[in-house]
Amino acid sequence: MGDAHVLRYGQKVRLATRSAYVEDGASELGIGYYEKNGRHGILSCVPPLGPKLQQLFTEDEFLVLHPSDQRARGEQVQYGEPLVLVNQHGLAWNNKTGGITGYVGPRPRGVPGEMFVCFTKVPAGVGVTKSSKKDKGEKLDKLTSSASTSVLSASGSLSMSESPETEAGPVSFGDSNVAITVLESNRHSQMFNKRLSNFKKPTSHIAGGYICCDGKGTELRFTIWPAKPRIEQISMLNKLITPYNYGQRIALPLGLLESTAKRTNTATNCGNASAKKAVASSGIQQAEIFFQLSDGAEAVLPGAMLQQKMLAHAKPPGLNGDEPESVFELPLRNGPGVLVVRLTGVAPRKMMGKLAAKNRKNPSAPRIKTGMAIFYRVSDLLRLVPVPIFALFYAVLTHHLWGALNTMEDGLRRELVVLVLVMLPAFYVAVKVDHPFSALFQPPVFEPEVDDTDYSSATASGTLKLIVNEYRFVPGAQNGSNANGSVSRPGLAQESKSAGGSTPAHSVTALEATGSVPMRFILAEKGDETKALERYNETTEWRSEEGVDHLLEEPSPHFKIIKENYPHYYHKRGKNGEPVYYEKPGKINLKALKSAGLTLDDLMHNYLMITEFLWQVIEQDDNRKGISVLDVDGIGISDFAGEAVEYVRKAASVSGKHYPERCAYIFVINVPSWFSMIWNTVKGMVDDVTREKVIIVRGKKKIFEALSERIPAENIPVEYGGLSDGKSPEEDLLFNLMAYTNNDEGAPATNPIEEILKKKPIKH
Repeated sequence: MGDAHVLRYGQKVRLATRSAYVEDGASELGIGYYEKNGRHGILSCVPPLGPKLQQLFTEDEFLVLHPSDQRARGEQVQYGEPLVLVNQHGLAWNNKTGGITGYVGPRPRGVPGEMFVCFTKVPAGVGVTKSSKKDKGEKLDKLTSSASTSVLSASGSLSMSESPETEAGPVSFGDSNVAITVLESNRHSQMFNKRLSNFKKPTSHIAGGYICCDGKGTELRFTIWPAKPRIEQISMLNKLITPYNYGQRIALPLGLLESTAKRTNTATNCGNASAKKAVASSGIQQAEIFFQLSDGAEAVLPGAMLQQKMLAHAKPPGLNGDEPESVFELPLRNGPGVLVVRLTGVAPRKMMGKLAAKNRKNPSAPRIKTGMAIFYRVSDLLRLVPVPIFALFYAVLTHHLWGALNTMEDGLRRELVVLVLVMLPAFYVAVKVDHPFSALFQPPVFEPEVDDTDYSSATASGTLKLIVNEYRFVPGAQNGSNANGSVSRPGLAQESKSAGGSTPAHSVTALEATGSVPMRFILAEKGDETKALERYNETTEWRSEEGVDHLLEEPSPHFKIIKENYPHYYHKRGKNGEPVYYEKPGKINLKALKSAGLTLDDLMHNYLMITEFLWQVIEQDDNRKGISVLDVDGIGISDFAGEAVEYVRKAASVSGKHYPERCAYIFVINVPSWFSMIWNTVKGMVDDVTREKVIIVRGKKKIFEALSERIPAENIPVEYGGLSDGKSPEEDLLFNLMAYTNNDEGAPATNPIEEILKKKPIKH
């Protein structure tokens, strides 16, 4: 199981178990508390409570903390380590329950009886422990010791056994057969320092029984489940639902359904087979529905699946009025579990006709926004200007503005003049010369559609609605991936060959021989495994040619001078364990770097080295993502030209091509007032998924508020309003590594990441 499933401090868990008082074969349920506040206070219990009392049960979600805060949020939780489990109301387990002994209930933090516990991994095959005496009111500290407890064997018979040895290592979501041991009960007596157990008296009305800490009853064994994430938003075409509540019905926009049907119909009219596939795929991608969860995980309902479901909902309601219904699961992209989705209702008749290729109409032209209409108009006018005329005009303009620059003081006005001088010829060339992106400067061409559908009919407009029933945790490797996050599919390597059985033109890599593609590459290619294979082969070849796999083992002589003149660093982790990277492009001193003899290639070498350090050392799980914080304080419009931009362009190109699906969020902070003008211009060219990850803020208070939504305050640097000062452990390790590889004075005698390098897998 990969590190993505490892439980970390600061994360929330649910604890699932089976009651000893319900019939065998019952499924595991999350424990919680009985809301009836009697003379003993609210008590923790094991569901089910029974038909009459079930409405008084609330399942708990526990925040995992260290009792003395010796473990920072984001660090892995180990078996045997002390914990305090705090529920959704800020209450912790407590053994002072008012007149009854040994029971457990949620109480405020820091009061006598608060329990510090640990997770105890019991080896497979070891049965649960039952108390050796019936509860008759005796003092529980007189119970027999755990060395003489009765153990229920796998066959169900009782036998005497010594306390079983326990396993060590990190706690992971999906771990089962886990006991919870009370390490400290904050009482004078140690009688409550036992494993949690399940007990109820014969007269109790609670079907599943209570949770006890004094050993009476049957020892509880838990499965570690993640907390149920909230769905923060659902985006489909131009519709955004935020927040979303499980069970809420969503009417699918007609435009979303049309985008699939129209493109499918257009593809049918294409003569070329590859063109058919390309056009149809484009329409299907437009119809994708994206789900963003509170824990950073994502799910996608692909357009192809939506199209299949629509066809299944083409039938009208039955005689009794029942509408078609289908239930299916969507795996989470970067988290354990699935979303259980239900589609109900009848699909629009018009859409069904198009999907069945019975209607040969062309799509109707969408309304172009005013801003884009002006953009296209200016592009058309510039395209008509001959090159000599533009050159003469630009020469006159440059002469006039260049003279004005000498009298201008630094400020926004000067920056705008520089922007005009730089961007005007670039824009002219972009609209004048044919290139792969020429279509961006031309309005889309559509033919009018003749619509003869009767929308007054209920079946014409449709009643299709989407409902997310629940989040369901699925233990084990996510999305069918193997240990390193790759997806293996028999025959994938063979598919890369042509129909005649010949091998492709490029050299065959080990990847093509095994047919194993990392999940990140498949997600980046929208599920197209053939394209993902080609892209991954390109990455492995690039890594081999550039020697990327060995960058951390080679000297980086320019490391210190780049650090001094280019502020960038790793600093702890986000709330979901993401590594966090900070960079200040506005503070880069290119003049000093060039004076030291450094070139653009040296900067790129440093960028690749720190990127490999991130994904080989700091975060070794191939499915994890990182958070980037770009502090653009001090950057000017004139900085958007020259070598600085060329470096950023190259770095972004390498990252996007060879490190796909590695970004969770990008915070752009301390932006100047004119930045929004540039962002509004370029954001339309950025895909929706990436655009939603970019968060732009200015102002110290707003910056801290934005960062603290994703990063714990104790992990945010002081300069951004957080509580963390000084270097981070990540940077300390990086500096030690560089001192070792560069053979600096006072360097460590051994490679600080030697053990990591020995066991590292093939990276990509």
